[in-house]
Amino acid sequence: MEEEEAAASEQSTVVEEDELPPISRRLYEEYDVEIYSEERGSSGTLSVLERGEKGYIEWTPFDSYDVNNHMSFDEWGVIAHDATKPRSPDAPSFRIAVSTIDCLKQEIGEKGRPCLVITSEKRKLPPIFFPKLDSVYRFVQCLKRYLCFMRHHNTFLVDHSKAGLMSAMKELDMERPGNNKQVYKKLAYDIQDVYDVTLSGLSKVTNFLRGAGKPTSRPSPNQHHSPSPSPSDHQQLPQMEDPTTAPPDHLSHRPAENNFELYDLRKPLPRTVAVERDWCFTPELWETHLDADGRVHRVKELQDRIFSGGCDPALRREVWPFLLGVYPWDSTRLERVAILEDREALYKVTETQWRSITPDQMKRNSLYRDREALVEKDVLRTDRKNDFYKGEDNPNVHDMYEMLMTYCQHNFDLGYVQGMSDLISPLHILYQDNKQHTFWSFVGYMEKMELNFTMDQKRIQEKLSELSSLVYYCDSELYNHLEREDSSNFFFCFRWLLINFKREFKPGEVYELWEVLWTCPYETDYSLFIATAMLLQERDTIISRQMNFSDILRYINDLSGTLDLHTILGHAEALFHQIRSQEDLPFNIRANILHLSDTPYSSLEK
Repeated sequence: MEEEEAAASEQSTVVEEDELPPISRRLYEEYDVEIYSEERGSSGTLSVLERGEKGYIEWTPFDSYDVNNHMSFDEWGVIAHDATKPRSPDAPSFRIAVSTIDCLKQEIGEKGRPCLVITSEKRKLPPIFFPKLDSVYRFVQCLKRYLCFMRHHNTFLVDHSKAGLMSAMKELDMERPGNNKQVYKKLAYDIQDVYDVTLSGLSKVTNFLRGAGKPTSRPSPNQHHSPSPSPSDHQQLPQMEDPTTAPPDHLSHRPAENNFELYDLRKPLPRTVAVERDWCFTPELWETHLDADGRVHRVKELQDRIFSGGCDPALRREVWPFLLGVYPWDSTRLERVAILEDREALYKVTETQWRSITPDQMKRNSLYRDREALVEKDVLRTDRKNDFYKGEDNPNVHDMYEMLMTYCQHNFDLGYVQGMSDLISPLHILYQDNKQHTFWSFVGYMEKMELNFTMDQKRIQEKLSELSSLVYYCDSELYNHLEREDSSNFFFCFRWLLINFKREFKPGEVYELWEVLWTCPYETDYSLFIATAMLLQERDTIISRQMNFSDILRYINDLSGTLDLHTILGHAEALFHQIRSQEDLPFNIRANILHLSDTPYSSLEK
């Protein structure tokens, strides 16, 4: 009898393909999500899809899912690869209707991986293991489009009676063109608020306002220390906020002690006063950091000065080899001569290796042919408007081709990926005919940037997700607009993060921006704060013009060369200090972006 009930439950939970309307919208997608069934795990892609008026959760193992069909960046889809991965035998695909969910329970699995257990129609589904905590958060936010949750600690119970009320709201048809969407949203949120307050009538409700500091001068990195977490941060999961609907008066939920709810009447972060840039690091200052043998002393002081003001253009050819690891800071002048001689010999050996490939060998080496074709294609269109590369048969273009082909041999596993030519070109312009400094500085730069160019694009996807978290925390109105326009994946910022804003600023400004990133004294990916500052600067235009994804992508590309670097850097640093000074930072920002050591792991906050 129990087996018959289980079979009936499974039959009612899993929806057949021929019963479904076509996909109208893809609300959520996460790769490398593992499903464990009968002690056997399999990786795949978890999606939340809208079909008609209903939402469905679907999981597909990797061998039947093509990532390339869903990740397209046009020219900047720089990594074409086969996303197919092996899976365990008999790994099933599954699909359930969101409306059948009764309960979600968040757990921490082996090796600290966040896990969700879904109960659907009184039947527990296999545990779902997510690659990171932020993935769980975004997954639950998608479900909250269709479901109303009552939360107790790490368990989220679905209130199906309230779902009927929300369904009746939809019957009013308030979201059709010409109707007032804001009225609908406010009414829907008021219902949510009244409902929650009614259920928590015996709870302690606390309202409070929290201000945010506005740093106007540059604090020392050592002056900032992490605020101590409250006891409640370690005791339970914070109440998860819904980024899709901005509540009236910015009402949001926060964790409270003793299972009581705290209602936080917090407004978006106020605009900060930009930190002013200092004077650049000059040749005179450089001399004060060198001893008689040429060793560099007080390196941290030097790096902080370059971070705050940049490096004098006349000094870059001498200082950059240190910043990019060509020379150790404690090397003498004589030692640097020897290092460069060794590097030059290694370069010649590596160059000879790829040049010695015969036409007959090339016929059987498709990897080499593909890389060479891509290098040839890219060098012919990289910075050709710059005087250094202008004209037919320009030897500087040919030198860039040779250095990139030599790098393919030097780092054979990575090879060449589209976008690398944008990183070596400014170095080539800086060093001019000094190919050794150009090449080995590029090698050092790629050691910092290599994760941006790996085949799985994992680091770039993480950066886009972290940028999404920062924008949501700083400006929920902008984030909500992007989400309504299917732009909350932030793919329009892909080029920014891939090549460190190289195409967004004038050539001389790119040098200073890169120096800021190389000497950043904070333990964070500072490019995320620069990107956030750029978006916040343009937010009024994006929102007022009601830009969709195509509009935003076109607008962002048109900004190239028009942005004021010092304004952006000043706002980025002010934003960093403002965010870091907040006492209620969400988990993803505190742990994954700022890397603060006092972060409790059991948090699902955005």
